[in-house]
Amino acid sequence: MKRAFCELPVRFSEASCWSGLQRATARGGFVLLVVTVVILLLSLASYSYMSRMDTENRAAAMYGRDVEARMAAESAVEYVATMVSSLDTYGPQEIYHSPSLFSRRLMEPGENPRGQLRFSVVSPDSGGGLPRAGLTTETAKFNLNRLLEMENDVDEISDPWTAVSMVPNMTEDICNAILDWIDSDEDVRLGGAESATYEGLLVPYAARNAPMLTIEELLQIQGVTPALFYGEDANRNGRLDPNEDDGADSLPLDNGDGILDLGFRDYFTVSSRERNTLVSGDPRLNINNGILAEMFDLLEESFDTDTAIFVTAYRLNGDLNADAEAQGMLTIEQQQLVDWIAKNIANGELGEVTRAGIDLSSPPQASFRSLYDLIDAKVEVEIEGSLQTFDSPWRSDDPAGLLEQMLVLEENLTWINDDYFDGRININMASFDVLMGIPEMTESLADEIIASRPAVEDSTTTSAMMANRVSPIWLLTEGYVDVSTFKRLGPWITTRGDLYSFQVLGHFDEGGPTTRLEAMIDATARPPRIFLLRDLSPLGRGYEDSLLEGSQ
Repeated sequence: MKRAFCELPVRFSEASCWSGLQRATARGGFVLLVVTVVILLLSLASYSYMSRMDTENRAAAMYGRDVEARMAAESAVEYVATMVSSLDTYGPQEIYHSPSLFSRRLMEPGENPRGQLRFSVVSPDSGGGLPRAGLTTETAKFNLNRLLEMENDVDEISDPWTAVSMVPNMTEDICNAILDWIDSDEDVRLGGAESATYEGLLVPYAARNAPMLTIEELLQIQGVTPALFYGEDANRNGRLDPNEDDGADSLPLDNGDGILDLGFRDYFTVSSRERNTLVSGDPRLNINNGILAEMFDLLEESFDTDTAIFVTAYRLNGDLNADAEAQGMLTIEQQQLVDWIAKNIANGELGEVTRAGIDLSSPPQASFRSLYDLIDAKVEVEIEGSLQTFDSPWRSDDPAGLLEQMLVLEENLTWINDDYFDGRININMASFDVLMGIPEMTESLADEIIASRPAVEDSTTTSAMMANRVSPIWLLTEGYVDVSTFKRLGPWITTRGDLYSFQVLGHFDEGGPTTRLEAMIDATARPPRIFLLRDLSPLGRGYEDSLLEGSQ
């Protein structure tokens, strides 16, 4: 009994210990499980946090790169504005196409060669070829505000409908509606529209009855739809992309004919303008000056006596080698005569006035339609009572000399009093359809002009050729036209322009964000001003690196 009594507590103690150990082990396992779950939750939370932070970091970096790309594009616009203010340094040929100045320009060297930030300045090729690394003048388009001038042309050598008839999808009714929009009356032409038509619309408005201020006004004119205005070039890169040649499968709607329809906005402008001043900003000497004595004195001072005599003799009696229409012969009507007398009385020149033995008291009988009327002209004038004949010092049989001489004349002389030339057409840049808007232009000549342009791929040849085409005189000196044809084309053609349109890209070597802007610089102002700035980035990059590299 005593032993059994003594062993009972021992057995009880062992059982209690075992039970306590089991309970402790169970609690330890539960804690371990809780700790494990907590660690997993913390790990997941940490992973989620790190993932979100990495996403935020990437987003911040991408946003930063997007900002950099935008700043590069905006810097490119300012860069172009600076360049066009220094055309005397760079020259028109560099502005036309110069990969070294405009293509893939490095903003700032970085540690990662593939992460370099660059900008490119491009002009789309309306023919679907490579974009030019350069600028396009608005004179490459037809200025619709000149249609009214053509309609009122007393010489009847130009016609509004003929001028725009070659532009795709243009109709005579739309042409007449444009004329109604820009003329000063409310008389409706056949197929046209005036204020009465527009005021009957759901959102009424009146016809402008004045020259258009922006080309977008076309969208307000009867018959002009957004499809006609914008065409098929949805991303405005001047190239036929797959979605622009698949019919109705994807936007934009197109006819799938394998030809890119550029729309009216790429053919027309109302902003083509050139300064009619000296480089200094002073007025040029007007050889159609109504006061012949004043004109003679200025010519003698700026050039020499022989030049003054020849130009004055032309004004007095015209060109013996040309008919009246070709040289702008004047029949002095009553109002013109009154104006001439009034100007000369105001300047004390009426009565006996002579210069170099020439009697300048009679009204002039001829005027210049352009400076090119001087070429190969022959004049006759009475000097000191003796009739004398002079041949022009500007000869077509000396092409090199004529080019050099004409550059001097074009810089210093003019035949109009306006501060600007409006609406002349740039024969170095205009498309075939726009060239056909020049009065008396022929299809064969327009084709030859287009075919003579150098390929963008060969930048060296392009630069060399364009250096010799800084004046329209190249049409004559290179044998594309004869003298009489060139004189008829003269008032309408140019190789210059002071409103420049272009696109800029801010981009990285390794891809990523790209900013594309469309801009226009107005160089008629000093300093040049940004006339237009439009963000094209939502339309896509437009130009892959291969295209930008291909234009070099």
